[in-house]
Amino acid sequence: MNAPSHAIVPGTQYAAHDPCNLCHQHAVRVVSLRDRDGSPLCTVMCTGCGLVRADPMPDAAALDRYYRERYRIDYKRQSAPSRRHILRAGRVALDRISRLPRLQRMPAGGRALDIGAGGGEFAYLLGRTTGLAVTGIEPNEGYAQHARTTLGLDLVVSPLNEAMPAGGTFDLVTMFHVLEHLRDPGAALARIASWLAPGGLAVVEVPNVEATCQSPLHLFHAAHLYNFNAPALERLGEKAGLEPVDRWFSPDRGNFSVTLRRPEGRPLPAVAGPASGAAEACAMPDNAERVWQVRAAHTPWRHRATLQPLGRALRRAGARAGESLALRRLPPDPRAMLDRLCDEWQPPAHAMDGASRAA
Repeated sequence: MNAPSHAIVPGTQYAAHDPCNLCHQHAVRVVSLRDRDGSPLCTVMCTGCGLVRADPMPDAAALDRYYRERYRIDYKRQSAPSRRHILRAGRVALDRISRLPRLQRMPAGGRALDIGAGGGEFAYLLGRTTGLAVTGIEPNEGYAQHARTTLGLDLVVSPLNEAMPAGGTFDLVTMFHVLEHLRDPGAALARIASWLAPGGLAVVEVPNVEATCQSPLHLFHAAHLYNFNAPALERLGEKAGLEPVDRWFSPDRGNFSVTLRRPEGRPLPAVAGPASGAAEACAMPDNAERVWQVRAAHTPWRHRATLQPLGRALRRAGARAGESLALRRLPPDPRAMLDRLCDEWQPPAHAMDGASRAA
């Protein structure tokens, strides 16, 4: 049973009601009791593998309804992207495209799927820069409508667990800052694996639970049901039958992505249940100890003693000022704005920076 709420403090160990999504163990350790806004949120770490999650999980139907109707308004304060958001998302999209691995090996006429497509900036620019036929999945009706009408995208309005693309359809599946929002990330990766053609790639980007670039008081978000480090995410991909082939970390290590490949000539595994040997093989106690030590060492006082808060504030102010200047010269139409950004884009000579790929 869950520990009584009055007995829970950071460090408390108890048996959670729901098993770990990765290794199916119930034993957890409390990491935090507040979200980044100071509201109550119990965040726990599986002591068997180091996967961090909210406990308890929200109701599935309520969660789907929230993302369909409210999430973008709560998070972005608007039901469709503003010009500033489109500019920011377009720049981020081009950076992501520049580090997508092995795009040159994608087959002619290849297909790509962007999950959590938002306003469609990445999907639009990916198709424009690579020639891939790109479709998207977006649960929010307002943002999906914007992507369809303004950018002319083929977009399915659906939660990921209800979307039904044909199996073996895509050469590339991308999912940026989506997996942490899902109640069952293991099932989501298994679903993505079934949509990939043999040899196809999935690129998944998430916040890094080992990050120390921001205050630990601002690390956990009520909408982020899971918090990953790279070993846990890669093991979850392996459980779905995918092979990890690459890692990338942002310069401040606040985010990371893994590239997963669907092997050729090998069937995908059945989804592992709580009593399966595959689930037991996902236990990583050393990883759990690593995550706990990183989080325990990163205290608010130690963070304030560094120059990171000041540097972060200055970078944000400088970026916003640069965006304001850019918006003055860019066309008002969203599609024309993205086309201009793409025309001015100077892709790097190589796909990924070796320094950023360090584990």
